[in-house]
Amino acid sequence: MQLTERDLRILYWINRMRYVTVNQVSKKFKIGIKASYRRLKKLCGDGYLYSLRIFRDKPGVYMCTKKGAEISGSNLWAPKYYVNLANYEHDLKVVDLSIELEQQGEWISMRELRQDSRTDMIPDGVLIKDGKKIAVEVELTKKSERNLKKKMGYYKKSIDYNEVWYFVSSKAVYDAVEKAAKEMDYIKIFYLSEVLKDEQQRAYANR
Repeated sequence: MQLTERDLRILYWINRMRYVTVNQVSKKFKIGIKASYRRLKKLCGDGYLYSLRIFRDKPGVYMCTKKGAEISGSNLWAPKYYVNLANYEHDLKVVDLSIELEQQGEWISMRELRQDSRTDMIPDGVLIKDGKKIAVEVELTKKSERNLKKKMGYYKKSIDYNEVWYFVSSKAVYDAVEKAAKEMDYIKIFYLSEVLKDEQQRAYANR
């Protein structure tokens, strides 16, 4: 198989994200769904990608093999061939969000952040916008008050970020984050539905 420049960019991007769906590849690279599926299937067949179907009623995902990561020029290791079921929806929402936020600046994925980090307190991603370094967190479920306080404590002490943007799925999560971030005016909270225009997220936001 002769790899194109776009194939290499797709492989490189997938390895940065860890795993993605065909719809996300289609949106990111502005390729039709059918064409995206055919190309990903070919990349799987030639050993550059794995495909995994996690849930019967939800999209399957694609991730790089060692061969795919190396040929793309990525300096990130190829991920293990598995998906944490508890993180499936969250991880894909982060990918969706990154595609939108990249229109505003440069996106640094969690895998890239983890490579150089000395702490386990790593945001879901970082947006570099107008010279600012913005930590991005996606919260789909309400975290315990203790966990939120721990995360807020980290951001209070951190000098790495100018702002922290939380993207939440519901009013209950919004209220919990808002309470934990009291008097921290550099923390901004948004509904995912406002950014992703996802009907399911709109339903969550009204709960």
